[in-house]
Amino acid sequence: MQQNKPLSLKKLTIPIFIDMFLHFATLIINTYMVTKVSVHLVGAMGAGNQVMDLFMTIFSFLSVGCSIVVAQALGAKNKHLAKRVIHASLTFNTLLGLSCAMLIYFFGYKILELLNVPSELRNESFVYLHMLGWALCFDGIGMVMAAILRVYNLATAVMIVSLLMNLITLFGNAIALFGWFDLPNYGLKGVAISTIVGRFVGLIVLFFMIKYLAGVRIYLKRLLALPFEILRKILHVGLPSAGENLLWMAQYMVAFGFVASMGEASLSVQTIYFQISLLIMLCGASMSVANEVIVGHLVGAKQFDDAYKRTFNALKYGIIATAIVVLIMYFSKNFIMLELGLNDELKSIMLPLFTLSIVLEIGRTFNIVMVNALRASGDARFPLMTGLIFMWGLSLPLGYYLGIVLNWGIIGVWIGFCADEWVRGLVNTYRWKSRKWESKRLV
Repeated sequence: MQQNKPLSLKKLTIPIFIDMFLHFATLIINTYMVTKVSVHLVGAMGAGNQVMDLFMTIFSFLSVGCSIVVAQALGAKNKHLAKRVIHASLTFNTLLGLSCAMLIYFFGYKILELLNVPSELRNESFVYLHMLGWALCFDGIGMVMAAILRVYNLATAVMIVSLLMNLITLFGNAIALFGWFDLPNYGLKGVAISTIVGRFVGLIVLFFMIKYLAGVRIYLKRLLALPFEILRKILHVGLPSAGENLLWMAQYMVAFGFVASMGEASLSVQTIYFQISLLIMLCGASMSVANEVIVGHLVGAKQFDDAYKRTFNALKYGIIATAIVVLIMYFSKNFIMLELGLNDELKSIMLPLFTLSIVLEIGRTFNIVMVNALRASGDARFPLMTGLIFMWGLSLPLGYYLGIVLNWGIIGVWIGFCADEWVRGLVNTYRWKSRKWESKRLV
């Protein structure tokens, strides 16, 4: 029963960081493997993955809500409530996963048309998406199970399962794409199958970890009973969290459109540097998730002073870690651009982004640590409102004005991102310092 061990920011952050990094690295390796077969297939796979990412964001809202309510229940020593929340979350996300899988099965091609996927990629992309859609059934359950294990202070177990799933997927991809063991090339259909197998195996392992490591037994009778008062608590946090994530994704999609209008070179830089930016984010993001677990437990136990102080402690370490990573990236910028094989035009466009990132990424860490702390306390609606106001009232208008009206190019759009992260970070910090979140406790 790991939840009885003291929660350590360091011991939670490291496995969460490795887990996030594994997902990121696997995506890159996966793309690299497919490029060895066909660049055409990369585009088809990318279009399918965009649809999957959207559904994964929808799933995440319930796993976030589940983890926060369970953390507060455990902090309040209410194990019965924690187990009821776990069963309700598993049931709801299973139903959601099945619904999304059926949606893709019947309307997958139409979804690709709505996303304006080029006709020459659409058929291959549909084959990939049509099969991969069934993995959503496993993803919906797996995300909740992973969130539960983290709350029970078992983040290392989640990391191990993630490593296992990714290894199975990569090995399966190699068989499907390169004809290992004298098998034919199965293309994207084989990639989808290996992904499904990896996630299914991961789900089975997660189930046994919840039973034997967390000490939580799953009962069919409880899964079939869906208590709406429990679901309401989960959605109270989960829906605003999903809303904020969708706002963030939509903001970047609109900004992507701004950059696309600047030409092919700017669009290429945007695509590449966005991945670099996500890599820099990992330190702050993993620390904010770890702190979210800790704050949830402390708020549940009504240890508000401790939650208040430990959040600022997490913020301090998050900023230090992010600053180190972003400075390494800055001083390695010429090496990175050389390894990426960029021409002089692309280098000149990308170079200012490395400098801006020093300010941007520290502000982003400021923001995500505070957003996750507010969510963990139950005060999830405030970050949603600040996101709505500043992403759409500051970031995009400023990015459009600087990037397109003043013709500053891509750097103008990213200055808009920077302004949004810093202003939201400061506003969310002010909310945390006001301690109004103490009245938002869920249990």
